[in-house]
Amino acid sequence: MLRAGDLAPTILGAPRVFCCHRAKLSRTFPPNSLAAIAECVDAGVPRLEIDVRFLADDAMLIFHDATLDAESNGAGPVAAIDTAAASALRYRADPAHPLPFLEDVVDVMRGANTLLQVDLKLMRWMSSERSRRLVQALAPIRDRVLVGSQAHWNLRGLAHAGLPVALDPTLHWHHRPARDVDDATPLRLGLHGLWDDAPLAHIPRVAIRDYFASRLDDLLALLPARVWMVDYGTILSMADKGFELGHELAPHGVELAAWTLHDEGREATSALLRRLFELGTTTVITDDAPALASYARALTPAE
Repeated sequence: MLRAGDLAPTILGAPRVFCCHRAKLSRTFPPNSLAAIAECVDAGVPRLEIDVRFLADDAMLIFHDATLDAESNGAGPVAAIDTAAASALRYRADPAHPLPFLEDVVDVMRGANTLLQVDLKLMRWMSSERSRRLVQALAPIRDRVLVGSQAHWNLRGLAHAGLPVALDPTLHWHHRPARDVDDATPLRLGLHGLWDDAPLAHIPRVAIRDYFASRLDDLLALLPARVWMVDYGTILSMADKGFELGHELAPHGVELAAWTLHDEGREATSALLRRLFELGTTTVITDDAPALASYARALTPAE
């Protein structure tokens, strides 16, 4: 049974947090479902993550994919349906559960100590009306909310409205060796192993430390993010080149959250967790929070 503090332990001398990705805790309920979110809240998890997509009428649906087909009994783009159509949908894995809206989640979160991490999936420009609706919906729990996105342009207005925001810098730089050249942004592979369209990434004879430090300053200037959410492969790739991202962010008051870890067995997962923590990672976003937290506790010897 999960105990208070299990997912917020002190590991290797520093506080860490294990965030339940898509509200996955016991995996009894569909990911992102209201039942899964309620389970996390009832268990007192320190942090859970959900995905938010806007519908055609600007309602905010909790759903991961851009299309409905794989996870629900609907079909087509999420953005093409309205509130009435979304209200009739059920999860394909368990039709007993309807798809929730953001307001439903906020109602469940009221009075809880759990931090709600909202992954805003909208990539195109967010209208002022949508921004207003999002801020209004989160107002009852705004002291326990973190809104993250790759689209920094949509986070700026939310930050100015007083919501804490988190940047995922994937659109600016990331490490993905097997990626097709034309399947995503950035479009060019830089000289130091990261996909990065910035000119500095393609200028020969720039010291690798100078490249990383300059690009970090560039991205920090985009918006006042409290957290960076970075895929763990990119964190490790930077570390292999001598740049420890978590420790570089800390002097700027920015925490590092690594996504998305899975349980690959005690030995391999423990080694990965130790490395990420040594690199200054404070939060681990995972589908397997209880298992990973148990592995992590063993990294710190008992006194």
